[in-house]
Amino acid sequence: MRRKFNLILQAKGGVGKSLHTYLRALSEKDKTSLFVDLDSSTQTSTRQLAFLGEERLETISLIDNRDMLVRDLFIGYIESLMQTPFDEIFMDFGAPESEQFPALVSRDLDFKEWCDEVDADAVFHIIIGGGGAYRASVEYLQKMIEVLEGKFRILVWENVFSFRQFSRLSEELANNCAALGLEHIRFGDFEANSLLGSQILDGIRNGFPLENYGPGARLRLKKEIRESFCHA
Repeated sequence: MRRKFNLILQAKGGVGKSLHTYLRALSEKDKTSLFVDLDSSTQTSTRQLAFLGEERLETISLIDNRDMLVRDLFIGYIESLMQTPFDEIFMDFGAPESEQFPALVSRDLDFKEWCDEVDADAVFHIIIGGGGAYRASVEYLQKMIEVLEGKFRILVWENVFSFRQFSRLSEELANNCAALGLEHIRFGDFEANSLLGSQILDGIRNGFPLENYGPGARLRLKKEIRESFCHA
């Protein structure tokens, strides 16, 4: 059985990696998926995804005492997951881990050859923030496109809330993705000043499972999942 690894990355902090991972976890009702928090600096997903239970959530640190990503440890960990019953694994990388990840692909080994060797597919989910985070987010996306050399599927996720006051940047991102043949998906359209938006954001901070939300907020989340996550 060929396993699928979903790597959620962005070297710019605070753009919505953990929000994306949380929404993805709500969408994954199948118990054959595993979620891994690799963010050693905040471990936000560990708190927000506690509802998955210990069997479907792991917290792993790949950073040494020099704040460097131990790339061999990452490879070893992935290979250990090949012995588990999970068909699909979602990995939330912190900003430091994301920043150093391209070196693994470009220097350490042929990542595509290694994936084929362990019988796995890797999909890269690059989160893009708007406003002041936009330039750094896009520069990281460009770096990942370069090192992946067209060998892997890349999904570009626009955090809608952070682009709310920056429609020109949102249009620019969409146009650039289209020109490059990249899949571009918008997510996280929650308005903090609205009733449902505030209920959802509070629920996310508290790590609520879907059933803990009120009817309105639950239906709004289901709409988000259906429109953004069911086919990606």
